[in-house]
Amino acid sequence: MNRPTPFRPFAILWLALLLGVTAAAPARADEVYRVVTWKMAPYTMVDDQGKLTGFEVEIARALCDTMGIRCEITALQFPEVLDLLDRNAADFAVASILKTPERMKKYLFTDRHKRSSSSYIGRAGEWTLGVAPDLAGKRVSVTRGSKQYDYLTAKKFGCTVVIYDDQAEALRAVLDRRVDLALAPTAVTVHLLTSAEGEALEVVGDPLTESGLGGESAIALPLGREELRDRVNMALRAILADGRYDAISSRFLPFRMY
Repeated sequence: MNRPTPFRPFAILWLALLLGVTAAAPARADEVYRVVTWKMAPYTMVDDQGKLTGFEVEIARALCDTMGIRCEITALQFPEVLDLLDRNAADFAVASILKTPERMKKYLFTDRHKRSSSSYIGRAGEWTLGVAPDLAGKRVSVTRGSKQYDYLTAKKFGCTVVIYDDQAEALRAVLDRRVDLALAPTAVTVHLLTSAEGEALEVVGDPLTESGLGGESAIALPLGREELRDRVNMALRAILADGRYDAISSRFLPFRMY
């Protein structure tokens, strides 16, 4: 009978190290990690069976599977996501959080999981296509706590900034003529334009990345969670390398945002 060589486990470990993969630390059977996502399509949605899905939900699931941990994924409004991180009440957030110098003082961040930009969206036929909107005297909606909020409240455009906790409500405000424009992440605006109600809307001007309106979005963790941050990073690199990231991205996003 062939006996297994005692060197095989070491060979497997060495191969894993060469590939940049480390074994996940075993989680306790009763340990559940709390993961939060941003409640906004196409990042988080509810499918026909009532199951939570979307780009960032499925990325979170893939990361948890790769780390071998049990995760409870909750979709929240953006201000609530930041509040849980501030209170160390979530383990990590896959929630389109732009990695900025200010936020890096408050949270730990992984490598980027996507790139981001922002766009204005307005009612179709009321704007000159391809031309940046003149905001003077206009009402513009944003989400509380977002970089779009920071941008418009810091700039002196002569517009009235209308603040919502719910990004979907900030976009509906354009349809209902409560505001003239909304400033939101580009992927969110493009997703809306592909829907039935989006036929009445259009992107106004070009996507913006200045002053924190775009850049790298990363997975955020409370300060002091370096070990978990490193594990999430390893899992993120694994799903990028084996094609799972692209398979998820192609299901939900109109273009590759990595």
